[in-house]
Amino acid sequence: MTNEKIMGIIESILFVNGDEGISEDYIHLILENQSAAKIAQALQGLREKYRNDLSCGLDIQKFAGNRYRMVTKKDNHDYLSKMTNIKTESKLSSASIETLSIIAYKGPISRPEIEQIRGVGCDAIMYKLKIRNLIKEMGKSELPGRPMLYGITNDFLKLFNLNSLEELPELPGANLEDDADIFSREQ
Repeated sequence: MTNEKIMGIIESILFVNGDEGISEDYIHLILENQSAAKIAQALQGLREKYRNDLSCGLDIQKFAGNRYRMVTKKDNHDYLSKMTNIKTESKLSSASIETLSIIAYKGPISRPEIEQIRGVGCDAIMYKLKIRNLIKEMGKSELPGRPMLYGITNDFLKLFNLNSLEELPELPGANLEDDADIFSREQ
């Protein structure tokens, strides 16, 4: 099978699969007679094709390590937002972004630990972040009372266009292991 044919099949798979995305491994299972290297090459070719074609409004996004999905190009956001009438409620509040940052940098972390860092309660924010599937329960802490631990989801990675948490920017002068006050409002 030619590389162009493989690219066409992958393009169809990405289109049909939608927003969830699909892993490179799963594509390999679907295209069982093709090597992983050939699939990786086709995916890279497809991403370059979309990226370089200015007449195309779509792009192929890689996220959460080795998952891919078809998305609209960022350059078209202003036009699409007019069409879809995006409401301001759909945007994340600064308190939500602060809470997500704490979870992303320090997770898995419990709600009491987040509240200690922020200095305020975060029940409502945590609920909204769970509803939006940006955070998930990761098990129980060994601390007294065994509070639930929270971490980020693949939807968080998609939202911020990250492959992994390692792509988060480094916080200047922060030692996340020792300094719980890096997110404090007093600083």
